Amino acid sequence: MIKYLTMTIGKQKNIALIAHDGKKQDMLKWCMENKEILQQHNLSGTGTTARMIADYVGLKIKVVHGTDG
Repeated sequence: MIKYLTMTIGKQKNIALIAHDGKKQDMLKWCMENKEILQQHNLSGTGTTARMIADYVGLKIKVVHGTDG
């Protein structure tokens, strides 16, 4: 018999936003479309992607570098 575990997840999530070079514009578009939702969460991303999201979309996002990214 399979047992299920029910958990309550907090309203504020930790979300990593990462895009390869060929998909950065798609990521920016998606972030713009979902800005109101995304600004309610803790965002992080790697180098260029995170800086682009902060600059062009206006979201607060933590930049994670190197092996931490």
